[in-house]
Amino acid sequence: MRIRTFTKHTAQVVAEGGLIAILVVGAMAGTAFAGKPPAGGSTTTGVRVDDGVYAGTTTAYQGASASTWVHAMCYQGGGLVYEQWRGYTGGTTTLSLGPTPNWSSGAANCTAEEGNFGRNNRWRVSSTTTFQTAAS
Repeated sequence: MRIRTFTKHTAQVVAEGGLIAILVVGAMAGTAFAGKPPAGGSTTTGVRVDDGVYAGTTTAYQGASASTWVHAMCYQGGGLVYEQWRGYTGGTTTLSLGPTPNWSSGAANCTAEEGNFGRNNRWRVSSTTTFQTAAS
């Protein structure tokens, strides 16, 4: 009975050690293959958005995940001046960059989140990036 318990415990320890090793190697490989961030964005595996110009448009590119939505927000002086939700079509979507009632002109710092709506319509973010909007 003791030998059987010892053998079972040893097998569980070896399996757990193997799982931890796989997770560590996967995390290291993910960082090693991440590469250089693309122009206009700060992430390589998630959403990427080109920098834009106020009152113009820009393109959001779908990341490696199966996310179907992008949520873009722009700020001036720390205040939210723009927000838009767009679904992807063929891996891209077009974002319009103002004007809005709170954004009548000028440059803005922007953030884009890529994700999906889960249970109870809860927004689940899979990746984020930043992009800039210049004054026109």
